[in-house]
Amino acid sequence: MTSIPKTTHIIIVGAGWAGQGVCEALGAETPPNTVVTCIDARETLSVGATWQFGLDGRAKPMEVPLSKTSAAKFLRKGTVQSVDYAAKHVNLQFGVLPYDHLVLACGAVSDPSTIPGLEEHCVDLTAKKNFTDDIERFLDAVEPGGKTKRVVISIAKCPYKCPPLPFEVACLIDDAAKRRGKGVRDAVSITVTSPVPWPFGGPKAKKAFTEAMAAKNITYLPETQVISVDEQDGRKLVKTSGEELVADLVLATFPHRAPDFVKDLAKAKGSVPVDLRTNAVAGKEGVYCVGDACAALIPSAGVPIPKAGEFAYKAGLALGKRLAALVRGEEAPLPTERSARCVAETGGGEGITVGPNFDAAFADPENGKPAFAIEPHADGTTAKVAWIQGYLDRFAPDQGIVFEAGAPRNVES
Repeated sequence: MTSIPKTTHIIIVGAGWAGQGVCEALGAETPPNTVVTCIDARETLSVGATWQFGLDGRAKPMEVPLSKTSAAKFLRKGTVQSVDYAAKHVNLQFGVLPYDHLVLACGAVSDPSTIPGLEEHCVDLTAKKNFTDDIERFLDAVEPGGKTKRVVISIAKCPYKCPPLPFEVACLIDDAAKRRGKGVRDAVSITVTSPVPWPFGGPKAKKAFTEAMAAKNITYLPETQVISVDEQDGRKLVKTSGEELVADLVLATFPHRAPDFVKDLAKAKGSVPVDLRTNAVAGKEGVYCVGDACAALIPSAGVPIPKAGEFAYKAGLALGKRLAALVRGEEAPLPTERSARCVAETGGGEGITVGPNFDAAFADPENGKPAFAIEPHADGTTAKVAWIQGYLDRFAPDQGIVFEAGAPRNVES
């Protein structure tokens, strides 16, 4: 009698950047007798790097239909309620799905609950794609020669999504204010706070960004933890571990954590600890976590691996290739490289290239050290647009989805 081959079930929760990487790899080499299911309740994939282009009408934030992405053939719309790790099945609102391999690419959710007033009085830079509308309303209210309007950009907690973002936004506000006519920038105060001395990229990144901010008269307050935010007489009062800051607009990277359905796997800081190279969750057979929901340390340096954007995608791609090999009964390769490169805009079309490279640490986790390439870029905006387009072409191959950014409009007061 001929035996029927066992069907292997791979479930991916989330079709964001990490999930796209997993789906791309499995789509290219799906093992026989394997059922791949990607669960996501959304209709689109958001490209967060396009959000700030909304400022002064340069471009609309980009949303890619999931139906046009590499995940499309595996998609099943739904929301995960819980996971039974002992029985190895996922509970959804419409039923139960069994798994042999479960990939938690579920992203992280904003959780402002630990800082009173944050949700009520601040704009979440990592969750509100049209945050540039708030910036434009703030700038429109500035009167040259009048009372100074103050914007505070706060990193509420580390780690957070997209480390250069608060500093990039500060520089773009400076640039937008200058284009609003004589005297507008002089009437705008811009302050960035961080709860740590510097949040990413080491001394090179700190030097490049703090020098850029100083040249633009942007105040940087390191080791300044936001304790609470209140409102009085129409202005925001930001209580910190240092001085109290008064602002007309507060933009912040909110604290974030893994979603509720994986909270039993998350540790004190809200993320799910995983193995650096395999993304496996210890003690949970066949379970992996990748992207913003996970956390892993580089043993040689004692620092966390970046986990958003390009890093999430590449981690997902490596995991998908590994899963395909495991299901085929082959030796599963361990990734020996992990790097990324993007550009943070600094205004006037310029930028700073940020290139974290962890290849040595992935090749030899106990001894390999991280490296960072930090360089000024005279044509940073063009480079950023090219980077965005490169990922659109990867996420939605042959779909002709194009991101174009126009010149910012000049807004005279």
